[in-house]
Amino acid sequence: MILYYMPGACSLSTHISLRETGEHFNLVRINPKNNKTETGENFLSINPDGNVPTLKLPDQRLITDCAAALSYVADTFWQTGISPEPGSPRRAEMDVLLAEIERELHVQFAPLHQKTTDIVARDAALARLAVEFEKYETLFSDGRKYLLGRAFSVADAYLFVAINWAGISGLNIFRWPHVGDFSDRMRSRPSVLAALRAEGLLAE
Repeated sequence: MILYYMPGACSLSTHISLRETGEHFNLVRINPKNNKTETGENFLSINPDGNVPTLKLPDQRLITDCAAALSYVADTFWQTGISPEPGSPRRAEMDVLLAEIERELHVQFAPLHQKTTDIVARDAALARLAVEFEKYETLFSDGRKYLLGRAFSVADAYLFVAINWAGISGLNIFRWPHVGDFSDRMRSRPSVLAALRAEGLLAE
């Protein structure tokens, strides 16, 4: 497999999840300014939409959506412990979480990533995100370590990326202590540390 990524983008969640599996994969960085790979290849010739993550499978098929890439990794490598068994009620619960993170968090960050967003729209987006993070604060208040309880899943990697974006966007994530504790817990995982280092997001 080949994972095409941009540092700190939502592809980080797929990167973390692949590292959790222990399976071999190749990592290729994309320069968002010119859509070139680190070897100089035109990324648009691989994925015309220019989206990351772009996950190239061994049979050369592409997965170009974040939640879909995470679902693929979960389906393929669930026995490594990154996901409940496909078809189980717990897996359905994880799938709901992936959809909610994509719809209620990931999408809501779009205005904050655009230089043309005015202060009114920016404040409105931050307010919506605060409401969503409050929901996760309530979820973690029952003492669970990860979204599904005590076990990590690919949904945790996705939430962790959203938390990183929150900090960059000006939301103080530690106003929600349980969410902040979750972020710290994720940062202590070897897979997360390795992915952050590989993407140049963590000092050596």
